[in-house]
Amino acid sequence: MLNSVLRQFIFVIFGFAFITSVAADDSFFDDDVFDDSEVEFDEWSDDSDIFGEDNTIEEKGLSWLDLGVTQKWGFNPASDYSTTKERTELIIGTSGSVSDSGYGEVEIKATKYWPSDSNYSTEKSDLEVEKAFLQFSFDDWSTKIGKYTIGWGELEGGALDVVNPSGGLTDPSMIPQWFLGATRYFDHSDLSFFYNTNPKVNKSKLLILKNDTYDEFGMRYGISSEGSDMAFYLGQLVPNDALINLTDGVVYATPYQLLGFGMNKAFDDYLLKFDVAYKNNIQHNRTGQFIKVDRLDWSLAFDVQNNDRQWLISINSQYLMDYASDYLTPSILGVGVSAKRNNMSYMLSVSDKFGDSDWKWGLSNVISSNNDLNLSSATLDWDINDQWQASFSGTYIDAKDDRAYAALDDYQRLNLEIKYQY
Repeated sequence: MLNSVLRQFIFVIFGFAFITSVAADDSFFDDDVFDDSEVEFDEWSDDSDIFGEDNTIEEKGLSWLDLGVTQKWGFNPASDYSTTKERTELIIGTSGSVSDSGYGEVEIKATKYWPSDSNYSTEKSDLEVEKAFLQFSFDDWSTKIGKYTIGWGELEGGALDVVNPSGGLTDPSMIPQWFLGATRYFDHSDLSFFYNTNPKVNKSKLLILKNDTYDEFGMRYGISSEGSDMAFYLGQLVPNDALINLTDGVVYATPYQLLGFGMNKAFDDYLLKFDVAYKNNIQHNRTGQFIKVDRLDWSLAFDVQNNDRQWLISINSQYLMDYASDYLTPSILGVGVSAKRNNMSYMLSVSDKFGDSDWKWGLSNVISSNNDLNLSSATLDWDINDQWQASFSGTYIDAKDDRAYAALDDYQRLNLEIKYQY
């Protein structure tokens, strides 16, 4: 894995060297004002408050260094509170300008798994490049190369949010990949492209992925107007999760084609979000066969903001355009169960602060696969100060017997995290 990371990192550095050979010669990561990667270059100007005389920034000893240490514990209340997670994560990164028109970020994460951690039996430690990209702006163009995440659509985990894999049901955080991207900005619209020569695929460590190397690429055209945004999507994507062929026990992840549309509309404190995607040539199991089908996915959500309290209500649908009574869905244990033509999921979440304190809470409930699975979770966060944070969370899953998620029935976890940031 480390050799692969090094090869990919050299690819990024080569791209940087090529681009900067035609740009002005400036120091690497020399500007501390570019600390927020979510801000586009055209948003920075001399009128920005960050350059104001009244703005005071507390200096730290190593201003170029971003350092974070997180200690994580997980416990299973259903098994006498046995420890399922005990790991230490160290994240080191830096960010800043590259020449007059560029910006870059690098973030590396090292993880130490302790003997009581469930991962300890297969890996004692891990080293990953979590993020490493360079972004350059020239007139109305912006180019980005490296390892990062791409968010498509309006809803996280919705019909169009399919470019980056996620950690799964109990850890839905996005997994970065290596991309080459470009965006062309117009007055009220933008056109962006991405290309990925080695897409990441989630699969069980116990199964063999029988796959060729496929390219992944896509295009997005966005239109902005007062109170609303919309975008059109087109691409060839590789499934983020490999699918087991129930006839031979081998897992596959072959490309499918996507045509999509997403929009949002603001109404006072309400934000309506909608995504729809037509997906062609998606792999599916049928009794004795491994076939390709077409599917129509859509997602609808209401986001309600009232002071610090935020509500999110969402509905997701996956509708099989082609359907037969012998269609099968693999369970977590690799056993086929009957597939339904329309697969519906629902989510309700609410979060808020305790008055003006540094404490925040959140509750959520997810009903998936037409009520085959019901996941409830609660979180409690404490911002101790600017450097220290603590988080406590709990998750419980109720799943139907003889269905795809049956193995997760009575899943219980309590998690505690303590984080230090420099």
